[in-house]
Amino acid sequence: MWEFTRDHPLHPCIVRRLQGMGFYRIIEIGRFQFDWASIIAMIERWRSEAHTFHLPIGEATITLEDVEVLFGQPVDGILVDYPHALRDYTRVDYLHMLQRLTGFQPAEPTVLSGSSRLQLTQVRQHLVAMDAEITDDSPPEYIDQHTRLLLLIMFGGILFPNTSRNLVSLRFLYHLERLDDLSS
Repeated sequence: MWEFTRDHPLHPCIVRRLQGMGFYRIIEIGRFQFDWASIIAMIERWRSEAHTFHLPIGEATITLEDVEVLFGQPVDGILVDYPHALRDYTRVDYLHMLQRLTGFQPAEPTVLSGSSRLQLTQVRQHLVAMDAEITDDSPPEYIDQHTRLLLLIMFGGILFPNTSRNLVSLRFLYHLERLDDLSS
């Protein structure tokens, strides 16, 4: 995600949309210079059996409040749940939802892993093509489609990554249907 936004700067319309939803801070984090010596020191002090850092001043752990401060994401809003109706969705159902909400239709059916996980490589390629078409006069629906695809990359690559860092669950599309509700 961070490499993508570095190589393909976001149009101001997309930036404003992400800021309004509270997700732009995550993109900004990728631009920070990290103090790798401090990070390595913290890794060496991490105790996985207790899920804490052992510091000279005592034990410390990461809380949801820390996540809220770092990412700017509220942790006390509306519950994010997995609707029961999605349990019966098939590969075709997810592809239809993807097309309807993002305007993206994968060229190859093999980009789906299982019935609900999408490979992000083609999504990134599609976004590059979409970037060229975004202007200040682009319709809001087009901006929302682009924003949903960016959020899928963010979810699959940063917030909820798997070991490949190239797959995202299409179950997130359900929550991306109403973008104006995401901030809560």
